Amino acid sequence: MQSYVVLEHVGEGSFGKVFRGRRKYTGQFVALKFVSKAGKSAQELDALRQEIAILRQLDHPNVILLLDYFETPRDVVVVTEFAPHGELLNILKDDQFLSEESVRSIAVQLTSALHYLHERRVMHRDMKPQNVLVSSNGVIKLADFGFAKTLSASSVLLTSIKGTPLYMAPEIYQDRRYDPSADLWGLGVMLFELATGVPPFYAPSLQALRKLILATEPIVYPSTMSKDLSSFLSLLLVKNPQKRAGWDEILLHPFIKDFNATDSILDRHHPT
Repeated sequence: MQSYVVLEHVGEGSFGKVFRGRRKYTGQFVALKFVSKAGKSAQELDALRQEIAILRQLDHPNVILLLDYFETPRDVVVVTEFAPHGELLNILKDDQFLSEESVRSIAVQLTSALHYLHERRVMHRDMKPQNVLVSSNGVIKLADFGFAKTLSASSVLLTSIKGTPLYMAPEIYQDRRYDPSADLWGLGVMLFELATGVPPFYAPSLQALRKLILATEPIVYPSTMSKDLSSFLSLLLVKNPQKRAGWDEILLHPFIKDFNATDSILDRHHPT
């Protein structure tokens, strides 16, 4: 901790508390995630070290940047770039839903981030607004890789249940093997929620939610949603993972193709 000054508590991340900090002798603000070793199993600490190992490999404008990592006798400390506008969830809570231009900008950036990860055989496995951060210039950052998994060439399918129930793909609920396309389902659920204010599936209990997600009825898109957005979501929100769109089709879709996402969503996120 000799290199950093801890300033304030800003939230909770996977396995630990997150603080805003500053690198000593500079004006650089950082995010410091403290994970207490007390009460943590070896498996939980290994999961955190896996997150760190994954982040060390990544360098993409829409993926949170790992700056440093160290351990003390009491804590594991992960240092990343600081996103001062916090979680995308906070903007959604304030505005209930976002303008379609903002949803489109977010879709472009998160699609780029996931494509980068999947090309490197990395699955995020916990796509949700809480894990999307908004940086100082409004650029979207995919964060919190606590459930992420690097796939070997001989292991392209997973069976362990990871993620948040609202955003988990049908194949995970069915205890079936799943692959990186499960991240695309989670992205689709998130974008639907950002555009409408509610997720496509919601129920008061996990059992009822599972029933809705596994039901054969088609997803109904609001009449107020543009055809471009509903068409894009229909590529992602496919219950049969074998029929879910691949990257070639996704990246060429008109909703995100040739869209300039450099403008800050902070300038246009208010619904009209």
